[in-house]
Amino acid sequence: MKDKKWVDCPSCGEINSMVFKSDVSENYMVKDYGTLKINNLEGYFCKSCKDGIFTRKSQNHINSAIAEFKAKKDAEVTVAADLISVDEMAKKLKLTRQSIHKMMNIGKIRYVFVGDIRLPLKNQKLSHK
Repeated sequence: MKDKKWVDCPSCGEINSMVFKSDVSENYMVKDYGTLKINNLEGYFCKSCKDGIFTRKSQNHINSAIAEFKAKKDAEVTVAADLISVDEMAKKLKLTRQSIHKMMNIGKIRYVFVGDIRLPLKNQKLSHK
């Protein structure tokens, strides 16, 4: 799906005020986890009010970075009994392994790192529809 080319600002209503910017950095305060700086973002930003809209690619990058940030922090306090394999999670949700990995990438399924391996958390509320 193609991104919309923004011309007029949807926030302040200014006509012809949106400018495409790349290589933008943003700081995110992730509740209960701390601050995360994400680089290499792109989107349309208003010259007047400075509000902006990130592209789909950048929004996916943000979601993935936040999910990974949370996973690394959670790995420090999660016990092994709270983890499930990707295969077991796929069977439980009646999805493919690939779907489980995609859902972990975008932050729909919480996971932690055990070494270099990502493992989903066993007990979490999910809606995959």
